[in-house]
Amino acid sequence: MLIDTTKNQEQNSSIVLQTINPRPIAWIVTQNRDKIINIAPYSLFTPLSFDPISLIISFRPKEDKDIKDTLKNIRQNGKCTICMVNKSDQTVMHQTSKELLYNVSEALEFNIKTEKIVKDYPPIISSSSIAYFCDFDKEIELKDNSTIPVILNVKEIFIDDTIVQKDKDEIKIEFNGVGHIVGDRYI
Repeated sequence: MLIDTTKNQEQNSSIVLQTINPRPIAWIVTQNRDKIINIAPYSLFTPLSFDPISLIISFRPKEDKDIKDTLKNIRQNGKCTICMVNKSDQTVMHQTSKELLYNVSEALEFNIKTEKIVKDYPPIISSSSIAYFCDFDKEIELKDNSTIPVILNVKEIFIDDTIVQKDKDEIKIEFNGVGHIVGDRYI
């Protein structure tokens, strides 16, 4: 089967989501101007470079075609915190994919504990073992597309001491995060 990607955008999304997997999940924490915490999972996420450490996340529009609250907050504040998802948080992470009103906090709605550990950045999810504190770099405009890829530069990384082993000068991390396959299927 050969598929012409110019014909059916919905089909394209489905094929990519089913064939490029698993995709790690970026559980992104942002805050709006009123300091309301937004927490949302994104699986169109990957490292882009190592020097500087940069990540790219693609934001698809909400069902009502408006931009995602996470992207609104990143545009307003220029910062976000990306928490990698532990297996124990998989159920609540999936719940946070539900679209809530802009002024409703997923932290409060789903009883997710957060913790401020780096000044000027949104908090981490307390149960997260790994978090990236990121500054907005730029948006990439895709021709004829409503998806908005965003490049973020990592300024600091949190790693829970319980998953770190030092072997001479090398840091070894024991982490088995959640990957998204398709729909509500995760590994």
